[in-house]
Amino acid sequence: MQLSNKALGTLLAMGAGIFWGSMGVSAQYLLQRCDFLPLDLVSGRLVIAGFSFLIITKILLKKPVFSFLSSRCNLIDILIMGLTVFGSQLTFMMGVKYANAGTAAILLTTVPLMCGIWLSLTGREKLTLKELFCFLLASSGVFFLVTKGNWNSLDFSFVGIAWSLASAVLSTVYTLQPRALIERVGVTSAAGWAMLVGGCVGCCIQNPLVNDVHWNWIVGANFCYIVLVGTVFAFFCYMDSLKYISPVYVGLLVCLEPLTAYLLSFTILGDRIGFWELLGVLLILSNIVVISFPKRRRSNR
Repeated sequence: MQLSNKALGTLLAMGAGIFWGSMGVSAQYLLQRCDFLPLDLVSGRLVIAGFSFLIITKILLKKPVFSFLSSRCNLIDILIMGLTVFGSQLTFMMGVKYANAGTAAILLTTVPLMCGIWLSLTGREKLTLKELFCFLLASSGVFFLVTKGNWNSLDFSFVGIAWSLASAVLSTVYTLQPRALIERVGVTSAAGWAMLVGGCVGCCIQNPLVNDVHWNWIVGANFCYIVLVGTVFAFFCYMDSLKYISPVYVGLLVCLEPLTAYLLSFTILGDRIGFWELLGVLLILSNIVVISFPKRRRSNR
């Protein structure tokens, strides 16, 4: 049975959120227990994932990887995409540093709303009441999940909020900007070169090889998981979903990321689930159910 475009796009976006959420557990382990620095982790995973995408493009898909050089427009789009992917992750880390992870995560839920407002202002797509309702469900669900219903757990530092909002804006840009590029050169080629550009920028800021990390098979396995699943698979699903459904819906479905991270910590690390966390889970799942509802067709009668 062949899936419809909406169903395929929905599954891809949900996959991206699940992969990113599961990656968060591995990233937390490397950052807290293995002496990894955030910038080193971001730069390293982008460079290796970028090369992986280009290898997939050349060997598995048997497509040229340098075809984008024939177009100045492609070069500019790849540069913008690479800088915004890197910048969104770096500013998120800065938001975590100056505020906290909960504040930064909640502000990232504004990405689908920003996408909807921009598309509405440019006349490409109208922001619907259904999308606004889903935004309220998703953002409320993430709020209850990361704060456990306690406002005091958030840090309303001006600097931290500014960095977190910058991350949301850059995430909005790389959600909207590469759609035409992906249609011209394909998902794997666009993502590969963009990640390579972003990773190289990070390496120029700080050499990741200088950091003294004690490698063993557990550290290596977590790093490989972050690169392959949390970056290659996740970004492929995310970018490919943009071909089938609205960026607004993609952003709303990716709210599965904090839900996945929480459920994994609950099942693997033994964290207890309370009323507010359960409410957050239900609200995020409700958001996905509402998005999946088909549009009603108007009767001719």
